[in-house]
Amino acid sequence: MAKRKPKRNRINELMRWDATDDLTPVSIIDGLDAACNWELPPAYVCIVRAVYPDGTLIERAYKNGKAAKRFMMETIANDGDFTILTDNVLQDTYGIDHYGTY
Repeated sequence: MAKRKPKRNRINELMRWDATDDLTPVSIIDGLDAACNWELPPAYVCIVRAVYPDGTLIERAYKNGKAAKRFMMETIANDGDFTILTDNVLQDTYGIDHYGTY
């Protein structure tokens, strides 16, 4: 049996990049534009991002609505919050005090 060729990676190119510790500033408008221009692949029902009190973040894409609902119910039962993205809504379970005042 012939030996497979190893997959080519780009580590050498990556190592030549000039890295900085500066953060890229992103405004709320940029975030909303990105959310509005997002298209969910046709095979998927939703994407759910869960955030737990200990800081753990889990993001899952679902093709089955029943499985997504089960994950969201487990998240709520474990005192977590979640954000759900479907074809026509981007919604979360955070309280109003999470966003602060502007």
